[in-house]
Amino acid sequence: MKKEPRSFLPDPADLRWLVRSLDLRSFSAAAREMDVAVSVVARGVDRLEAGYGVRLLRRSTHGLSATPEGAELAQEARALLAQLEDIGASLSDQRSRVAGTLRLASSQEICEALVLPHLADLQARYPALRVELLADDRVADLVTEGIDVALRTTVGHSDLVVARELGRFERRLYAAPGYLEQHGTPADPSELQQHHTVTHTAQGPAVTWVFRNAQGKPLEVTVRSRLAASTSALVHHALVSGAGIGMLSSPLAAADVAQGRLVEVLAPFASRTVHTLYAVSSPGRRNAARVKAVIDFLVKASKDRWALAPVR
Repeated sequence: MKKEPRSFLPDPADLRWLVRSLDLRSFSAAAREMDVAVSVVARGVDRLEAGYGVRLLRRSTHGLSATPEGAELAQEARALLAQLEDIGASLSDQRSRVAGTLRLASSQEICEALVLPHLADLQARYPALRVELLADDRVADLVTEGIDVALRTTVGHSDLVVARELGRFERRLYAAPGYLEQHGTPADPSELQQHHTVTHTAQGPAVTWVFRNAQGKPLEVTVRSRLAASTSALVHHALVSGAGIGMLSSPLAAADVAQGRLVEVLAPFASRTVHTLYAVSSPGRRNAARVKAVIDFLVKASKDRWALAPVR
């Protein structure tokens, strides 16, 4: 029941109720987070729907979801709420204080292996900072999902993001010692076609891995995986469990290699292709104190703790 457009100035608190209810897919979860009654959250969203004259949320047994109008409003609300928070900080005597909520997105693998082990250091340094971790292999949209910082290995050419290089790394082949004892260790990339291989479902059933031969020339081998997983973390866990041979980023495999749970395979044939890890933010948020502080922390952690090659 769409009404005629009219002037309506929403309460920022109601916008926050809408955003958090969608993030958590529940009025009750949003209310618990903010320590208010569920009715407070529900009434806030009701006011928005009445004010704009459109339905913003769908309720179902699976939780809350946004209507097209709700998704559009939530996207704008995230940007507005972030701006209001930054304006408040800039007008106060705490403009350089690192505080508030920061949403950090990365793949589950990077989150578990690189971020979580050092999160206590970040929180000890900035006790007024609240961190929300979003772990997913897909590329999160900074604006629509309200992401302050995202860790990515690819960055498109766009004015919509600001990317800072954290470090460089290679991807290598690994397998568990138990798998190699049972099936043998390949001596040449061509032998991979006789082995169990583990890949990511996003790559499809046939995956081409690139190597370099003794003369340094590229050598491609296409394998059809016996096991495919929907996240890089699952690929990693499958390799440690002895499911086969697969490709991992070297910093993510380092701890398992050091403790003997994984062994590098076909090291002399490694492609030596260099990949880069970036910390990405939107132009509108890059100057926020919390964003600058967290990215600076990530730059230092990538060099000192993650052993990524320094950016030249």
